[in-house]
Order: sequence, then structure tokens, then C-alpha cells
Amino acid sequence: MRRVATLLLLLGATVLGCGATDEPDEARTTPFPEGLAAYVDQSRLQREGRTLFVRLVNDAERRVTVTHADIESPRFGTITWAGEKSFENEADLEFELPTSGCGTGSDVEVRLTYRIDDGPELQSTTTATDRYGAVALFMDRDCAEERLGEAATLELGTVRIAGEGRNSVYELPVTLTPTGAQDEVAFAGFEDTVLFRQVPGSAHVDEGVTYPLGPDDPPVEVVLRLIPSRCDPHALADDKVGTLVPVRVTGPDLPPGAAFYLPIGDERRAALRGFVPTYCGW
Repeated sequence: MRRVATLLLLLGATVLGCGATDEPDEARTTPFPEGLAAYVDQSRLQREGRTLFVRLVNDAERRVTVTHADIESPRFGTITWAGEKSFENEADLEFELPTSGCGTGSDVEVRLTYRIDDGPELQSTTTATDRYGAVALFMDRDCAEERLGEAATLELGTVRIAGEGRNSVYELPVTLTPTGAQDEVAFAGFEDTVLFRQVPGSAHVDEGVTYPLGPDDPPVEVVLRLIPSRCDPHALADDKVGTLVPVRVTGPDLPPGAAFYLPIGDERRAALRGFVPTYCGW
């Protein structure tokens, strides 16, 4: 009987010991390492989407392995990056940006789980700086779209090509119908792009005309009238942002010049790109 009890006791100790070994160790919290910097940015090639990245730049002679990151902002909440990425110089942790709220500030807080060389897993928090302002513009676009969406419904008409050759114009009717929910929001016109410029008859922002979208205001009916700003074929072939037409909006919580991209969709975008060779005569 005593031998059986001893065996059971030893077996229990073994099981408990295995259980303790299988539990992962928690990452040790430590100050962010010197020589490691973090930035938040968006590539020019990704402007049509919502992919951003936290770029980690390592100025010390060591290998850094990242296994987890929580990216936080009061304007979009918390996003989690998970995986394993080792680097000696720099690395990008890509993430999809949710719709951002209105507000100020575009830097984000990053809580990083990582290893230095073959060391233990560590956890540190730092601020990723929006050093080029690209993220601020992105967030302000979201805010401008939100404010205009509260104030009016936006309806795009059918594309038409008026005229022929160098006398032709790409025309897109746009109607903004006030919802009655806002009385401080206004449409301030369209901006040119790197590939297209507006011609007379278009609601160009440079005209300085503001179209109020308050409860007592009538629907706004305007036309976007575009022609190519250049006719060299490689400009169209290499273009990434030329069909993104900014819509200027004024209203609460919006900085001067706030705008969002007109949601023309794939079909109208294809028609706009297809208009270039017919206009230029290729």
C-alpha cells in the first residue's frame, strides 16, 4: 500500500512538472531599446488602398526578431500584427487601416514583442512617428469623407466624352443632396491630379466657390471636367495616383484643405484612363 502511494505521489509530481514546462514564459517588459526607431507611413504605390506600415529602423549591430505588435491610436483603436520578422537594418510591419475618426495627431503607439539576437522575448512600447505626414493626410481624408457623408448623399452620373481628339473632355456629373443632418459642412470643389487637370465648367477648387450642404440648401449639381495634363505614354503606364480626384470639404474638425478621393469606382476609372489615348491621339 505504501509503495502504491509513493508511485502515485511521484506520478503526480511528474505531471505537474510537465505542465509547468509547457506554459510559455511571458515577455519581460523593458524600455524600448536605444538605436531602434519606429515610424508609421504609407507607400505611394499603395495610395489606392488602405495598407500602411510601421517601419522599424535598427542602428545598432544586432539582429531583431519581432513576433507581435499592437498598433494603437485614439483615431482608429487597436490593430494587431502577428508573425515573425527578423532584420538587422530595417523592417516594415504592414497593416490595414480601419476608418479613422476625426481628430488631431497621426503618430501611433506601438507595443512590440521581440527578441534581440538569441536573447529572451521582450516587450516594449514606443511612439511611431508620422514623419512625412502621409498618415495625417489619410486620416484627414477619412474625416472629410465622414463629414460630407453626414451632410449629403453623393451620387455620380454617367461618364460622357464631349468632343473629339484634343477638343474632347471627360465629363462626370456629380450630385450632392443635403441630408439635413449638418449645417456647417460645405463642398469646396475638386482638385487636379498629377495626370489630369480641370477645364472651364468644372467645379474647380481654385474658383473659390463654396457649396453649402445645410438643411435648407438645395441639391448641388456640378460636373467634373477633365483632360490629360500630359500626353507622354509612360506617364499613364507608370501612374499610381493620377485617377484619385480629391473632393475638398470644409466643416467641423476639418483642417484647411481637407479632402477625400471621389469614389469613381473601377468602371469610371477605366474610362478615365482609356480617355487619355483617344485625347492624345496615340
